[in-house]
Amino acid sequence: MDNERAVFGGGVAVITGAASTLARHGATMESPARQSLAESIEGQAHEMSNLISNVLDLMRLESGRIELKCDSHSVEDLVGTALHRLEPRLRNHPLEIDLPEDLPGVNVDPVLASQVLANLLENAAKYTPAGTHIRITSVADAPMVRVVVEDEGPGLPPGDPRLLFEKFQRGREESTVVGAGLGLAICRAIVSAHGGEISAGSGTRGGARFEFTLPAAEATA
Repeated sequence: MDNERAVFGGGVAVITGAASTLARHGATMESPARQSLAESIEGQAHEMSNLISNVLDLMRLESGRIELKCDSHSVEDLVGTALHRLEPRLRNHPLEIDLPEDLPGVNVDPVLASQVLANLLENAAKYTPAGTHIRITSVADAPMVRVVVEDEGPGLPPGDPRLLFEKFQRGREESTVVGAGLGLAICRAIVSAHGGEISAGSGTRGGARFEFTLPAAEATA
């Protein structure tokens, strides 16, 4: 609960402080300063809106109130959807994608499954230096398909990696990266809803490695 209060409280404090400054001194401030405060309010309001949306989505997932619309989809299509969504954020990270030609499809809700990939890729881009590679691989692991996202960043923080998937947990508390720590919790809820598992560990190149399983389409035919 303390983490949740800190996240919400921090956003409200920024908005309140900027709005108060504008209300009291806006008429006498230089235009660039006013613009900066207005952008700060807009940015924080957007972050809080996203946070509330993520909290509500997570609650629905955990309570089973989201109905999965599953069908057969290729991992390649799911990866493509996630990459298209994150194109601006991944610009500074060379991508390596290794998907076998004979990889079976997966029986998933495509919107939710691509969100798992998007969240993992976004984390990789956030917490690794520009220019470092991000690698996406997948293999058949009957009756599931295993998908792996690896980076070349600083790796996972000390401690039990399973805690990273708890709500409002962040990879590195000292990081200056903005975030509420809900992305991995949402990943776990989505993967679990599909009957799969997700885990974190050290990558083959020294960075972080996240892998998750989804049901192979053939297993549900």
